[in-house]
Amino acid sequence: MIGQISNWWDGREPRERQLLAVLGGLVTVFLIVFLVVLPLRAVTSNAQSELTQAKSNLALVSRLSPNQGVAGPRAPFDRSVLITVARTQNVKITRVQPDGDGSFSVWIDDAETQPLYGFFEGLVGGYDVTLDRVVVSTDANGRLSAQFTAG
Repeated sequence: MIGQISNWWDGREPRERQLLAVLGGLVTVFLIVFLVVLPLRAVTSNAQSELTQAKSNLALVSRLSPNQGVAGPRAPFDRSVLITVARTQNVKITRVQPDGDGSFSVWIDDAETQPLYGFFEGLVGGYDVTLDRVVVSTDANGRLSAQFTAG
């Protein structure tokens, strides 16, 4: 087969050989661009956006971490603390359900972003509380609702 290609190539005029070589170079460049360069750029762009999202999540978790910036022991947590911090941050608690182990399941509906996160920061930053199963969701108008267990 290589012999057939070699014979075919030798049978071409010098001008045809040049045109075929240019065509081969163009096809090679096309394949490199579309099979290597563009997929690498897409992967890099995707990785960059995921890195940005991860940094944002890290900043949020770091702010809400109970060990960040706490000097000395924190105050004990109970239901009155939950309600006081909610009033301070202007967050309306929809429902509080006591769990058997001294913790509370809490529902918050129709909250704004800054007060809700201020509420979480006020709880975690100032009181001996652990937040579990925190789920924050948004509606079409940008209002937040949250469900979590505090104990």
